[in-house]
Amino acid sequence: MNAFTKILFIPLLVFHIQFVQAQVEKLYYDSGGVRAEGSIQEGQKSGEWKFYYPNGVVQAIENYEKNQLHGSVISFNFEGDLQSKENWINGSLEDSAFYYHSNKTVKRKGVYLNSQYEGNWRTYYPSEILKKTLEYKNGLPYGAWLYYSEKGILLQKGFYKGGKESGSWEFYSKKGKLTFKGTYENGKKTGNWIEIKNGKEKPYDYN
Repeated sequence: MNAFTKILFIPLLVFHIQFVQAQVEKLYYDSGGVRAEGSIQEGQKSGEWKFYYPNGVVQAIENYEKNQLHGSVISFNFEGDLQSKENWINGSLEDSAFYYHSNKTVKRKGVYLNSQYEGNWRTYYPSEILKKTLEYKNGLPYGAWLYYSEKGILLQKGFYKGGKESGSWEFYSKKGKLTFKGTYENGKKTGNWIEIKNGKEKPYDYN
């Protein structure tokens, strides 16, 4: 065997060994229906796996590397409608994620960092109207909080720090009129709170 033949042969041999090692595995329900199917390499899940409900509808499509979730993960409800889209890296939730209502509109979306919420997360009503928005840091609420009615009217406005209410907060009626305002510190009401009725302000006893 000359040197050129060896150069060609070695990569082909490596590919052949890897190909032989990979095999398709199927798992079954007691009823006989397929519960899951995918590739096994060196005894570990690898590549795309599909999971099924007992009625045969696809429950999830997941990607693996060395038995850990790695790549896109998509889930569906019992009727086959899209429920979520996530991205995993070495078993950890990372980057953008989307979750859906049964009517296929976005229910919630945001970003994960090391499997924790990070940055701005938004939640929507089935009508696609924004329901609430909140900032996160290291998995905890940390920043502006806004909450809206199904008609898009602001109901609450405030801030979080380290997962607890902090700073100025305002509460509004379903018609968008300011009804309460005050301050939180470390998750507890503090200072002077005000109640507004008929355009008039009066002290509010929150104790």
